[in-house]
Amino acid sequence: MEAIAPYQFINHSSNALLFGKLQILFMKRLLLLLVLALFCVGANAQEVRAISGSQLIEVNAYVANLRASEVSARNAVSNANRLEHLLKEVQPAVYYLAGEVKTYGDNPTALYTNSSALNSISSAAFDRASIEIVTIHLSEPADLSRLLDLSVFSNFPNLKYIYIMSNQETTGTNISNLVRGNNASLGVFYKIDKGA
Repeated sequence: MEAIAPYQFINHSSNALLFGKLQILFMKRLLLLLVLALFCVGANAQEVRAISGSQLIEVNAYVANLRASEVSARNAVSNANRLEHLLKEVQPAVYYLAGEVKTYGDNPTALYTNSSALNSISSAAFDRASIEIVTIHLSEPADLSRLLDLSVFSNFPNLKYIYIMSNQETTGTNISNLVRGNNASLGVFYKIDKGA
């Protein structure tokens, strides 16, 4: 008489099929791992975009987030290095202050202005095609009560970054509350430097 074990933990006949198709099992696991990795990279890119699009962050934190997203995405082109170059190196530039345009160098990549000049910037006569970064200075106490409408930069085809620099006593939250019309494709960040 043959004994039947009703609660058998291992089914030997199905294990033979499992180990016989080891390559298929390996391929399935590899595919699952690949899908998971691609999902994580996409989620990280969306997180960095959400951070830069909704709330303004300090310039060093923005560069660090940009670097982190490039490392996780294994991006060959370094936007963080380009941004640091735009911030720290001398660039051909346009200065637009009090309705007056001064251009230094050919094909300017930087525009320097202040909050009082933003409303008239669309009518100013200068080449917008090569501008990659705009620096808005908040140097007077009245600048902290003026809204910064960033939609005036919609006709700058190569604009990537807007840098708001304040030398007045304020906070990042106060600067964030001033910003209106922010395009999600632009990186907007600030620095509070009372010594500038």
